[in-house]
Amino acid sequence: MHSRKRLQDDLEFVGEFSALFEVMQQVAVSQLRQAQEQSAGRVSLIELMRREVLPGVPEACRAHPLLRGGPAGRLIVVFTSDQGFVGPLHSGVIREARRLDGPQSRWLLVGQRGARMLSRSVGADEVLSMPSEETMERAMQRLGERILARYLRERLREVWMVAPRFLSATHQDVVTLQVLPLPVGSKQGEADEGVLLEPSAPRALEALASAWLACACVETCWSARQAEFAARAMHVEESRQGLAKQAQAIHYEWFKTMHARMDVLVRETCVVQREMARRG
Repeated sequence: MHSRKRLQDDLEFVGEFSALFEVMQQVAVSQLRQAQEQSAGRVSLIELMRREVLPGVPEACRAHPLLRGGPAGRLIVVFTSDQGFVGPLHSGVIREARRLDGPQSRWLLVGQRGARMLSRSVGADEVLSMPSEETMERAMQRLGERILARYLRERLREVWMVAPRFLSATHQDVVTLQVLPLPVGSKQGEADEGVLLEPSAPRALEALASAWLACACVETCWSARQAEFAARAMHVEESRQGLAKQAQAIHYEWFKTMHARMDVLVRETCVVQREMARRG
């Protein structure tokens, strides 16, 4: 049986942490709401380009490295965050990323959590901080340009993105997306007459790849941020429930201790009364 002083300290500790978790949950919910408001009405340009733009690439350009890939390995771009406390979300991202790992894999990490979780097993070539919501658009456009330049410079075979995906406030999963070579699909014998690429086919393909990567990075990052906030709110709520159970157990132990103490006092009082009566 624990002492009353220790039980009091435990109750104070649990109460302070419960208040801290409540604040963290409110912050996460507020961040999620703001991110949803900022991304409200956003059209998925990835699906639009995949459906309407990329299939229109002429067959004559299919030999370009942006469409067939190079001889080198793959680049794995992993999105996590700079902060943790999101439950198993980031672990799932890292697990999916490891499945893509190979002998010639390169790594580009967005978020310091991914760097900590992968630093022991792989050497990340680049580690970037997760941008804020205010700078996300421009930062992700620069990231797309960096990926494209590296793909062409190192003659990579393919580029994959692995990131959390926001589905709802209570449901998040992990998405794996191959962004390079460009997913143009098959033209199935369609004619290319009337297709004009200016100023040249390579420059037009690079501009198309740059726009495609910018859309992929921006949409993936927005979804990852919302998934992070939602997962943190859920994880904090689970922690609060665990603390509530622990506080209930401590209260139960406290009452047991107080009852035992009162029982001892009552017994001692009865003994004293009997002794006084015997002497009188």
